[in-house]
Amino acid sequence: MLKFLRCLISVLLLAGAAQAKPLQPARHGDFIHYTYALTWQPGFCATGDGCLPDQPKQQLIGLHGLWPSLPQSLIQQGVPVQQWWAKGCGFFPHTLAIPLPPPELREQLREVMPQLKDDLYTHEYVKHVQCFGFGASEFFGAAMNMRQAVVDSGFGAYLLAQAGQTRSREELAAEFSKAFGTNQVRSLQLQCGKDGRQRNVLTQVWFTLRADKLEDFPKADAFVNTPDGEYEDSCGQPFLMPGW
Repeated sequence: MLKFLRCLISVLLLAGAAQAKPLQPARHGDFIHYTYALTWQPGFCATGDGCLPDQPKQQLIGLHGLWPSLPQSLIQQGVPVQQWWAKGCGFFPHTLAIPLPPPELREQLREVMPQLKDDLYTHEYVKHVQCFGFGASEFFGAAMNMRQAVVDSGFGAYLLAQAGQTRSREELAAEFSKAFGTNQVRSLQLQCGKDGRQRNVLTQVWFTLRADKLEDFPKADAFVNTPDGEYEDSCGQPFLMPGW
């Protein structure tokens, strides 16, 4: 019981801190939208190189990242969006200092982020956070709170209920639109891959969000259709939503 209360207090303190101050980039803040990426953990860990043996298996919905779109300064230089996806903050001066989050947040991130050979927290910070001048704790704390908002939503409840079932993109899109009250259906992008048995499995769920409405997530006005040329949904065929 004591351990539960400590965890609850940590979550409440983290939520309050993240909600008190909306994310504001200190530099290069003239981008239009974010991509908010969640993982379907069992599918993500069953594809590619997989996750580390000590991957926590309590959560089905995990956190990948929160990715700012191409800044206007790079658009003016003619940088293609695909190069931005590949290089990210590598277009700007880098820092070699990788700040660690507080212990409570670090443990929460370990529970919900895929545990990979190359540390995902470090990758996300270097590629998507540091060049914008976000505070690491504020940034990842906000991303964690957004994940919990999805888990607690009708859409999250629907996803969790589908573990072990085969579904289609159209089914998830309909539930997404209904749960969040939005007609911006192309805000939702799904990622699929092949597991070791060559089954088509869900690996990720992405949302395109207005940068100027991020603090409103998951209200309807936060969602926006993914721009033409950036729509990356790879779940055209029915897919399994595996459980652990």
